[in-house]
Amino acid sequence: MLKIIIPSIMLLPLTWLSNNKNMWVNVTSYSFMISFLSVMILWQNDMNILNFSLLFSTDSLSSPLIILTTWLLPLMLLASQNHMKKESEQNKKIYVSMLVLLQILLIMTFSANELIMFYILFEATLIPTLIIITRWGNQTERLNAGLYFLFYTLIGSIPLLIALIYIQNHMGTLNFLLFPLTFSPLDQTWSNNILWLACMMAFLI
Repeated sequence: MLKIIIPSIMLLPLTWLSNNKNMWVNVTSYSFMISFLSVMILWQNDMNILNFSLLFSTDSLSSPLIILTTWLLPLMLLASQNHMKKESEQNKKIYVSMLVLLQILLIMTFSANELIMFYILFEATLIPTLIIITRWGNQTERLNAGLYFLFYTLIGSIPLLIALIYIQNHMGTLNFLLFPLTFSPLDQTWSNNILWLACMMAFLI
């Protein structure tokens, strides 16, 4: 995972140190290199999980999401160049930095092993997304759209946080790798349906 996260982090100094004429070319070409590099995580071992540390790993579900995330950045950069022509050079670099920060947070979100870290990183993606919507949105109602987006997402994630606290108290861990080793698995009762709904609420909204 560091092979993807560290090059993604290097996009930030590349954005700010590049001269104004070559900034779009440098960042877009480098992000395409990261996209091709991320395809390698599709080939995993027979255990169907690729461990990078106790906190980050990928499996057959998270790998396509990470690859999709890395491919979205260069495509967004290509689509935004014409829209950002009238902006100042500093605003262009702030915009690109927000997109890069969003990619880094999403990669870490999809590869997180700890559910509470997944929750924190998932909520952290709201910050660059909100800035992009409210500052560079096309519609005049972009401020209201950004506030509604933040309000509904935060309210919808409260049941998820409560469910994670319940799982932590019941099982003693929120790490995916340690779930099979716990001695107090969740009972198959009607409360599991409520727990499932609470976990899904943040994503359904």
